[in-house]
Amino acid sequence: MNNHEQIAYWNGDGGRKWAGRDELMAGVLAPISDALLTRVALRGARTALDVGCGGGSNTLQLLQHLDNPRHILGIDVSAPLLEVARARVAERGIAPQRTAPQRTAPLRTAPARTAPPRIEFLRADAATHDFGDWRFDVLFSRFGVMFFDDPVAAFAQLRRAAHRNAGLAFCCWQALDKNPWTALPLKAALTVLPAPEPVAPHSPGPFAFADATYVREILAQAGWSDTCIEPYAPTLEFSIEGGYAAAVRELVNTGPVGRLLAPAKPPAREAVYAAARRALKDYYRGDTLALAGAVWFVTAVNTI
Repeated sequence: MNNHEQIAYWNGDGGRKWAGRDELMAGVLAPISDALLTRVALRGARTALDVGCGGGSNTLQLLQHLDNPRHILGIDVSAPLLEVARARVAERGIAPQRTAPQRTAPLRTAPARTAPPRIEFLRADAATHDFGDWRFDVLFSRFGVMFFDDPVAAFAQLRRAAHRNAGLAFCCWQALDKNPWTALPLKAALTVLPAPEPVAPHSPGPFAFADATYVREILAQAGWSDTCIEPYAPTLEFSIEGGYAAAVRELVNTGPVGRLLAPAKPPAREAVYAAARRALKDYYRGDTLALAGAVWFVTAVNTI
C-alpha cells in the first residue's frame, strides 16, 4: 500500500481492529523492544521520539530504559491506536505534555531529576512531519519504519529531529521465509484464498527491509552514520483465553494474513482458521502457541 492507503487503513477498520488487539500484541512484542533497547546508548538521554508508537506500550518501555527521562513523543498516523496510547499512559498517572518541548542541548551525563517525565502523543506522519525546533536524544521504532513510500527522505526528515550524536534504533522483519510465525499461517491461508498480487522488491510493507544491504544504503543516503545491523531470533508466543483455536485465530489475524482475510466472507474465513489449526498444531505446547521469528536490530548515529 502507498502512504495514503496506509493512513486510510490505520484510521479505518484495520486500525480499529489493531486497537482492540493492542494489549495482546504489546505482550507478544515487548521482549523484542526490551532486547533492542539494550543495544542503544541511552546514558544521559532525556528526550526520545517513538516512531510508529501505536498503542504506546513501547513508548512506556522507552520511559523505563532512559537514564533520566524528561520528555517522550510518540508519533503515529492512527487515531484509534493513539486513543489506546493516551489511555494507557493516563492509567499510569503520567502527566501529558501540553505544549511543544523546547529545543534543548543533548546531555551525555544524567542530571539530577527535577521534574517527573512527561509523554505526549502526536497524530502525524513521521516521514513528512516538520518537527521544527524539537530535537531528540534517541529515535526509536518497533516495526514502524518499513512502510515509508520514500525511505531515504523519511530517514533524512527524522534525522533533522535528532541532536548531534543522537542514536537511532529500530527493528524490522527479515524475509518472510525466515519468519515461520507469518509464513506458516500464510501458507495455510493460501490453500483457501487466492494469492495476492506480487509486489516489487522493497515495496512498503512489513518485509520491505528484509535486505540488510538495502537498509544500510538507505541510512547512508539519509545522512546517518555508524550503522550496525544485527540479526535477532525471537520466539513469538500467543497465549490467550480460549485455548488453541483462539490462539490460532489471533495469529492468523496478525500481519499479511489478516489483510488477506479482511474482504473474505465468513465461510472462507472459517476455512482459513481450520487450515491454520491443522498446520500449526505441532507449535502448541501447554497453553501457548509459539513460533520463531527473524528480526534485524538496526542502530545508527547522527554525527552531522
